Amino acid sequence: MIRQQDLGDGVVALMYACQGPVNTLSGDLNRLLAQKIAELLADPGVTGLVIGSDKGDFIAGGDLKELQAAADPESVQAIVTPFLQALRQLEQGGKPVAAAMPGTALGGGLELALACHHRIAADNPAARFGFPEATLGLMPGAGGTQRLPRLVGIAAATPLLLEGKRLPLADAKALGLINEVVPADQLLATAKAWVLANAGATQPWDRKGFTLPGFSVQSQAGRQFFTGAWARSKKSAGGNNLAALTILQVLQQGLERGIDAGLVIETRHFARLASGKDAKSKIRTLFNGVNRARAMKIRPAGLPPSKVQHLAVLGGGVMGRGIGHVAALAGIRVTLLDVNDEAAAKSLAAMRAHAIKEAEKGRLPMPVDTLMGRITGGADYAAIATADFVLEAVFEKAEIKHEVLARAAAAVGAEVPIASNTSTMPIGGLAQHVTQPARVIGLHFFSPVDRMTLVEVIRAAKTDDATLARAFDFMKQLGRTPVVVNDGLGFFTSRIVTTYSSETLNLIGEGVSAQLIDNAAVNAGFAIGGATLADLTTLPLLSDILKSMRGDGQRIANAGNIAEDTVAKLLAAGRTGKVAGQGLYNYTESGREVWPGLAELFPQSAELTEETVRRRLFHVQSLEAVRCLDEGILADPIDGDVAAVLGWGYPAHLGGPFAYIDRIGAVCFVAECDQLASQFGARFTPPQRLRRIAEVGQRFHN
Repeated sequence: MIRQQDLGDGVVALMYACQGPVNTLSGDLNRLLAQKIAELLADPGVTGLVIGSDKGDFIAGGDLKELQAAADPESVQAIVTPFLQALRQLEQGGKPVAAAMPGTALGGGLELALACHHRIAADNPAARFGFPEATLGLMPGAGGTQRLPRLVGIAAATPLLLEGKRLPLADAKALGLINEVVPADQLLATAKAWVLANAGATQPWDRKGFTLPGFSVQSQAGRQFFTGAWARSKKSAGGNNLAALTILQVLQQGLERGIDAGLVIETRHFARLASGKDAKSKIRTLFNGVNRARAMKIRPAGLPPSKVQHLAVLGGGVMGRGIGHVAALAGIRVTLLDVNDEAAAKSLAAMRAHAIKEAEKGRLPMPVDTLMGRITGGADYAAIATADFVLEAVFEKAEIKHEVLARAAAAVGAEVPIASNTSTMPIGGLAQHVTQPARVIGLHFFSPVDRMTLVEVIRAAKTDDATLARAFDFMKQLGRTPVVVNDGLGFFTSRIVTTYSSETLNLIGEGVSAQLIDNAAVNAGFAIGGATLADLTTLPLLSDILKSMRGDGQRIANAGNIAEDTVAKLLAAGRTGKVAGQGLYNYTESGREVWPGLAELFPQSAELTEETVRRRLFHVQSLEAVRCLDEGILADPIDGDVAAVLGWGYPAHLGGPFAYIDRIGAVCFVAECDQLASQFGARFTPPQRLRRIAEVGQRFHN
């Protein structure tokens, strides 16, 4: 709804007042805005307008559910066209218009503000301003690509449009997105005063002789800028970031023309993007799926909220230090235990060094001493007696984990949750070494912990509701995105990642070059390829992972698998990985080089195309994901897709391993798997669930 308010002296405010916690734009609301603006501009008693909000924020953007349901470009255009027309009426209606923003303005909300002649924001430190569309496979579709660079210049506008940054109030004011900042209780009065003082206001781009701030598209600086921007965007995500490429195209073409022609170009490309598979996959996974996970609606009901005051971290390695760092950032007191006092001191020194680097990069929201003042270290378990949550993050050796978990359980209260950060070991087995196994749960963080928001929450058979609820509350404290899975070997993420690494090694063992494997993955959207990942992981560790994930060896994922034999041959040849300079590649001071010995060690059995290699790497992940669903490890496909994209960098534009099947179509996917199974092994055999889905024409996601 849009509430109309008379501010007096001929000034009328249109106040957004949508149902729900935030204002979001929709087709119906856009048509209502267009109607009201036309009426007010035609009313001779109205001298000017103020666009405001009845909520604490301005407008959060468009209704993504409505956009996701739009099946074709024409349906998208039907949603945005009334809004576009209303904004041009505002600009050219001959009456001054001021935006009065009490808080955050994003996407279409900021586009509406940019169409106003003057923008006033309340002094709200929580407010953010930006265009997050590109992070969801979209682009601004209501003039953002045309008004923003005309206001602040191409160089300043492009990063905001491509990266989806959300600027704090001071930065938005400095850039020129906001003209004034006033106390919240003076917002409407200030907006009214500006309207009364600026009759006949116009936009800069509608004035004769307007030129872009900074440089133009066809200037030497402009050509150099776009050459570099195109190269960077094509390199990003293997050239699969369609939104970024489209934004650059619209900027380059639209800014060479007048504002109206630029808006036509933007609308055409926006409609194509919004109705495409990439955007729908990203919205489903990175917006709907992530928000679903963060809402934590499956937290057991009826249990009081909890807050961790004192966290015990067992293990001062990379993961333990990372978990301690993010916990201290959240205001939690941390005690880090290591094998001895000397090791603990080294861990604390490493944490301080990391904090200093983060501070130098402007990424630490508090002084280093404040952060480190919340962290102590040592080797005495008596120091964790008052801890109200324990998190084990020691080396992936069962006997070590058993010992530290038993000692921690004896040191803390009987009701204190004890979590393991293990990536592969079943939680039920670890819980056997802890008194009150009902309080044991898995919390699998991802490295680097301070960058990766995903946490895989593993509920064992004996984990009780109280422990699960407190784990959820802890995740909320840390600002993490939890995906809940049931217990089992490798849980969900490690199982799928292992199939990816395993298939990479199968290909290596068949004589496929490391470069072809990496190119197939990177060109499809992975940040790094499987061969490079193997070298970074180190081959000895990869060997241990493959053995630990073998289980009884009878799982279909092992059928025709030669990955362990391949690693064994590489290790016997002295190849261990990037750190040693010798893995699937050679590593020198000048960079990475092809290792000729790889082709000698593994003669090529058959020549494979990049498409076949890509299909093997991706299909094997989706097959294992479906098996996890069959076995009850995973409750919902969307959880698997969120875990894939956030956890191991699965290409976001594909949406995840379940969305990948939907994208291809179950019938086609099953046929391709049957062909792969006949050529490369029974591990590609589709599960019966998948065959049934194909037979009845179902999808994993509606």
